[in-house]
Amino acid sequence: MYIGSQSTSTILDILRIGLHEVIRATGIPSEVKITTEGCSIVVKSTDLSRKVDSMQITFNLKESTNPTELNKAFEDTRLGVRVKNEDGICRVMLPGFNWKQLPLLIPVDGVVEKFSKSSLRSRTWQLEVLAYLKTGFNINAMIEMMKAKNASDLHLRAGAKPYIRIDNDLMPLDMPPLNAEDMRELLYQLGGQEEVDMLYTERETSFQYHAAGIGYLRCSGYIKMGAPALAIRLIPEEPLPFEKLNIPEVVRDVCNKHRGLFLVCGITGSGKSTTLAAMVDYINATRSANIITIEDPIEYVYTDKKSIVSQRQVGRDTLSFANALRGSLREDPDVILVGEMRDRDTIRAGLSAAETGHLVFSTLHTTTAVDTVNRIISYFPQNERDLIRQELAYSLQGVVCQRLLKRVGGGRIPCLEILLGGKPIVRDAILEGDLDKLHGIMDVDGDMKSFDQYAVELYQKGLVSKEEAMSACSNEEAFERIVSGIKSSEGRKILK
Repeated sequence: MYIGSQSTSTILDILRIGLHEVIRATGIPSEVKITTEGCSIVVKSTDLSRKVDSMQITFNLKESTNPTELNKAFEDTRLGVRVKNEDGICRVMLPGFNWKQLPLLIPVDGVVEKFSKSSLRSRTWQLEVLAYLKTGFNINAMIEMMKAKNASDLHLRAGAKPYIRIDNDLMPLDMPPLNAEDMRELLYQLGGQEEVDMLYTERETSFQYHAAGIGYLRCSGYIKMGAPALAIRLIPEEPLPFEKLNIPEVVRDVCNKHRGLFLVCGITGSGKSTTLAAMVDYINATRSANIITIEDPIEYVYTDKKSIVSQRQVGRDTLSFANALRGSLREDPDVILVGEMRDRDTIRAGLSAAETGHLVFSTLHTTTAVDTVNRIISYFPQNERDLIRQELAYSLQGVVCQRLLKRVGGGRIPCLEILLGGKPIVRDAILEGDLDKLHGIMDVDGDMKSFDQYAVELYQKGLVSKEEAMSACSNEEAFERIVSGIKSSEGRKILK
């Protein structure tokens, strides 16, 4: 890390600002070195955020420096400094101080500037952490704390306290800030040297960790201001059943289909993986099928029940979603789960698998069902879109988009938008490219739901507050209209 000083900046200003930047970026160190040409400052402490236990300033002297005059100048500061002058280099040792006492050291800066070989003003300074405090953070203790507080995510960053997410709200744990060395150690505890090396080589990494008796962790490592950081999602050891997810039976019924494409969509953290895991586990328990999952990384872990389940991780077991999806067609699958439709090749392979007699599940980061259909088509060049619309119209089993709302009494509950394929009116709208019709279709079909309708149902059942329900709606007017029992005029027009 580098910082620049002004013509009025003292070396004490550099020390104060530099340490603030280091602590903010990488956590509290125990030893820091700050250098520029002809001068270095080394500070040590058990807590550099509050005090300095020892400080050494080393600088090059002017050739004409009189040692007696130099020593007297430091003695006149009356700060108890120790001075060593040797071969044109001066080393000054200062006693410990807290940050409130820093202005008292200004006379030392004056002496250093006076006798330094060249001025230390308007310089570029390099900051280097030589050592961090050993705090002894234990990832398994944090995971237990997550479980006890019913948290879904844990965020670990150098320079900040650990944070957990409860009911979609982030809150800090009552723990000291982490430093860069803590982060390296926690990463090592989770993934060993392999994941530490992967993070520093690739600058990102994703992997799974099993906290026995608690759950699986989806760990995403990244670099923040030169230091490791982790975002961790806690996943139950067993997929949750439909009954606990408050998902309608019409969604579960898709599991009884034997071919087609079904997509679960929504923003990050909207429960897509949880819904898909429930569907895969339902098939696992009720059908004699060969289920292949392709994930990055693997999240829920399945045990063979009535079906057999083979789980493959991108990067470890296969090079890409598209490669694994194409290869899976030669592995006698009945059901294929693709973690994410993230590129054209994967979408093309998914549609092909669905058309050739397989049930394909996947996700997209879209916010509405109609947007999902439009997004798939838009991945392809204009000259291919008619063909893609045809493939999608005949293979689509449905799209479910999710938003998690805060439940009355605590916890969260999904609010869904449900579009079901296989119906002539839906198929024709996709074939004709008239996707706006799908909004009206969802309004009037008994099995389908718009976000507005589903939010009203949750509110009327007393499961969410009115404000929370309205937050999931397209607009407040739509919410009020449905509460009052007025159906969409567009939907009525479509059915005529």
